[in-house]
Amino acid sequence: MYPILKEGVSIGTFQYEGSDTTHYYIENADGEEFEISHRLWDALLQADGTRPLNLPNNGSRVLPKLKRLGLVRTSRFVRDDGIFNRFILLPIGSRSKKNLLICKAINAALPVVSALIFAISVFLMRSNGIDTGYHFSWWLYYGLLVCSLALHEVGHLVAGLAYGYKISDTGILLLGIIPIGAYVAHEDKKDASRSEKVQFALAGVEMNLLIAGICLLIAMQYYPLSLFLVSVANINVVLAGINLLPASGLDGESALSAVFGMNSISEVAKKCLFNKKRRQKLLRSGFSGYACYCVFAFTMISKGILWLLIGLDIVSVFFNIF
Repeated sequence: MYPILKEGVSIGTFQYEGSDTTHYYIENADGEEFEISHRLWDALLQADGTRPLNLPNNGSRVLPKLKRLGLVRTSRFVRDDGIFNRFILLPIGSRSKKNLLICKAINAALPVVSALIFAISVFLMRSNGIDTGYHFSWWLYYGLLVCSLALHEVGHLVAGLAYGYKISDTGILLLGIIPIGAYVAHEDKKDASRSEKVQFALAGVEMNLLIAGICLLIAMQYYPLSLFLVSVANINVVLAGINLLPASGLDGESALSAVFGMNSISEVAKKCLFNKKRRQKLLRSGFSGYACYCVFAFTMISKGILWLLIGLDIVSVFFNIF
C-alpha cells in the first residue's frame, strides 16, 4: 500500500516571533515534533494511501525515516491495541470524488431493492421450499463470509460517498487474526441530516439482506449448491441481526443515536442507568421514562450479547478448522 499518515499524526505550519517566514512541521502520536521542508509537508498532506509520495523517486529515500519516526505507514495490517486489529482492503482518500453519481443512485435504490428481493426470496422459499443439495466446503464458506463482511462495508462506503462523508479507508476488523467484522474509517459529517445518518448506519445491513435474498433465489434454481447458498444466506441474516444490536460501535447504535439526535445513545444510557439520581428521575417520568429506561437497558445488555456471539463465532471457527 502507498504511504498514509498514521493515526494521531498532525501536520501544520508555524512562524517564529518577529518573522514572517512560514515553517512547516509534523507531530507523531507520541508528541514528538519535526520541522520539515515545504515540499515534504505538501507531499505528506496528500498522503492518503492511494498514490506514492509526490517526491523524487516517490520518496523512497525519506520513507524509511518517516516510518521509523512513526509518521507514516505502508502496511495494510494495522495493530490498534494488540487485541483488535484491522486489515485495510481499500484506501479511499482522493478516490472519494470519483463515481459520485453512481454512488448516489445505488444508495437511493439500496433500501428498496434489498427489502424487496429479500422479501420475495423468503416468500418463495416458504411457498415452494428448497431442496438442499450436498456440496459444501467450510473453506469456501468462510471465504464468502469474509466477502459478506466486505460487501457490508461497501454498503456503508457507497452511502458515505453519496452523502459526502470524508472516508479514509475500509477493511476487515480482526480479533488477533480472526475476522469478526468490518469497518469504514470516516469522519462524522456534522451537517448531515438525520435521514442521511440513519441510512449511512443501515446501508451495511441492507447489503447483507440483499446478499441473503440473492443467495436464496439462486438456491431455489440450482440444486447442487443449494445447501451452501442457504448457509451463506443464513449467515448474512445473522450478520444483519447482530449489526442491528444497539451496542457501542455497531450499526444499530449509530442508527438509534441518529433517530434520537444523540452522538452516542450507549454513552447516554450508561450515564442514566448507573447514576442513581438520573435513574430515579427517569423512572418518575411516566410512560416515556419507562420506555427510555427499557431502550437504555437493552442498549447496555446488547453489549454482552455481542461479546457472547463473538465468543461463539471464535469457538465455531476453531472447531471447524481443527
